[in-house]
Amino acid sequence: PDKPFKAFERSVARLIGGARHWANSGEKIDAESDGVVAQCKLVKRMSLAELTSLAEMVEQEAAAKFKAGVVAVKLRRGSGRASPMLLVVTEATWRRMNG
Repeated sequence: PDKPFKAFERSVARLIGGARHWANSGEKIDAESDGVVAQCKLVKRMSLAELTSLAEMVEQEAAAKFKAGVVAVKLRRGSGRASPMLLVVTEATWRRMNG
């Protein structure tokens, strides 16, 4: 069976209608579709500063491909304690996506 982070990346890839990048590809992006690139993080804890940095990085990677950049993050609460996936974009990305 998939490790949890791989399963999460596959879930994000399905959500954006794309494919997961294989782990050792050297890419900063975990999943990509025709219009979206995503960085996926399955975490127990993440600071706002770290999340902001990831959002800025993925925005830059996406802009080079004329796509929207998204950080998909999910809290690992422990066995049997589900949490929702959060999709984070910068304001600039939001404005490009929504005119």
